[in-house]
Amino acid sequence: MYFSKEYKGGINYLKNLLYASHSEAPVYIHYTFFVPSDLDQDIIDAFLPYAQVIKTNVLKRKSMPWYIDKVSDKLFKKNLLLINLLKKYKIEIVSHSNFFSRFGKLKIVSWIPDFQLYHFPDLWSASERNWMINLNKKVVKYSDRIILSSNDSLKDYIKFASEDISKVKVMQFVSQPSSLSEAEFIATQKRIQSKYQIEGDFLYLPNQFWSHKNHMVVFKAINLLKNRGLNPLLVTTGHMVDYRGNDGNIKMIRDFIEVNDLSKNILLLGLIPYAEVLVLMKTCTALINPSLFEGWSSTVEEAKSIGKKILVSDIPIHREQDPETGIYFDPRNESALADIIENVLSQVENKVSNNFLTDGEVQNNLATRTKLFAQKYHQIITELYNER
Repeated sequence: MYFSKEYKGGINYLKNLLYASHSEAPVYIHYTFFVPSDLDQDIIDAFLPYAQVIKTNVLKRKSMPWYIDKVSDKLFKKNLLLINLLKKYKIEIVSHSNFFSRFGKLKIVSWIPDFQLYHFPDLWSASERNWMINLNKKVVKYSDRIILSSNDSLKDYIKFASEDISKVKVMQFVSQPSSLSEAEFIATQKRIQSKYQIEGDFLYLPNQFWSHKNHMVVFKAINLLKNRGLNPLLVTTGHMVDYRGNDGNIKMIRDFIEVNDLSKNILLLGLIPYAEVLVLMKTCTALINPSLFEGWSSTVEEAKSIGKKILVSDIPIHREQDPETGIYFDPRNESALADIIENVLSQVENKVSNNFLTDGEVQNNLATRTKLFAQKYHQIITELYNER
């Protein structure tokens, strides 16, 4: 695990990958997950059922071993301490790690989440752009296989990094909704109601607050509905910091809510425990993802996995994900979105069925998609191992 723990999308991706792989794994594949020694225990606990978890200072940012390994990579083009660690645990394939050092017959599988950089370059500083471009070049040069999450990303790969197309495999991931016992679910629901004062029907937007996530189109739609005399409630969660330094987006959001007196209609809960996220997903009237760009949306996948209605921006990746419970809208048109939300809330008020699928259909669909996800990954790993 190279990335920051604040990158919830990356952590959830790895958890979903290991869950699917573990549930369908051939007996000859065993998983080891190397993590920073200071990683939160609740994150570690989420992986323990599916992999051997090894904590190490080599991955702990700004520790002495971390610095030593960085220096060795710069001087010798090898992460010597990480290499020793991988040898110790007899690792034969490194996957999803942005690790490019070599020893023996080691094989490397890399994952490129998306090519957002090339679509929205202004969201990044020059140094960040250069770093990510160089990283992508390393992925292309040093990887034995490159995993992309969508055919939409494959089009970008061909356009922006067309070398060695034979290395690329498209593997569409599947989100697994964590399960809670009935008692845990009820207790969490009561805690949510008292903690956040959430009552009645509500819409839920669980995205990070990066500017391309496009929260403002939903906020403007909520404001339009309020001006029509309605009283909608939108609940948002997600890290309220753009690590790229674009905090002007957060300020614009807060100012819009204050100027239009929407504090009772739009709740900004920030980062909350995943159990609360799960209950909000299952109890909301509908999920919303207004994003202008995705590699493969976790929110859409989670809606598919629990059979929840989702209002989703009409962009190519969401069409590829094809949620059966989806209602598409123009991500630049708050008026059209307001009409859709009003219709959805009206159906609830008039007790019109809000279900597109039965529980059985949802479970069968999830099981089938999970199996295909795991089989695709095992095929990639097995073929690569046989090339050694």
